[in-house]
Amino acid sequence: MAETTIRQRPHYLARLWAELGRMGGEHDAFIKVIIVERIVKAIVLIALAIALLVAGHKGWLDAWADNAENQLNLNVGRNIIMQLLLRILVYIGGFNHVTLLAISAIAYAGLEGTEGIGLAMRRRWAEYLTVIATGVLIPFEAYEVIFHPSLFKVGALLLNLAVVGYLAYRKRLFVGI
Repeated sequence: MAETTIRQRPHYLARLWAELGRMGGEHDAFIKVIIVERIVKAIVLIALAIALLVAGHKGWLDAWADNAENQLNLNVGRNIIMQLLLRILVYIGGFNHVTLLAISAIAYAGLEGTEGIGLAMRRRWAEYLTVIATGVLIPFEAYEVIFHPSLFKVGALLLNLAVVGYLAYRKRLFVGI
């Protein structure tokens, strides 16, 4: 009998690791817009966090921070569990809500900056990170647009839908892994 060699498909994690390590294609205009938007958003969030940490939480800055928290959807999902976790964090760490907002802004700026720099370096993992991180927040943004509409929230939702749709379809993410 002739011996036939059966070529097995590599394990899923091996294919995923290879996919994430690939270089992305050339940048078109929309990818450049995404890169600039992510990096600018990271810079603005870091400036906001520094302003909150330096200026404290008295007077106009406290009211502005509350307004920014509402407009940037940072108060989405404040159910009983989230309130309990925030109270525990405030109690243990001794942080006030302005400090928590500043820390959250720094963490979110880190994520946005990582996405922007990764996309600028044409890394495939950055395309996946951008789609997943942006896509996870779309249901919350849609909820906010429906129940607390503002022009800023509608624009952010439309931009994020465009980013997720474009990257997932045009860059053929999640196909063939």
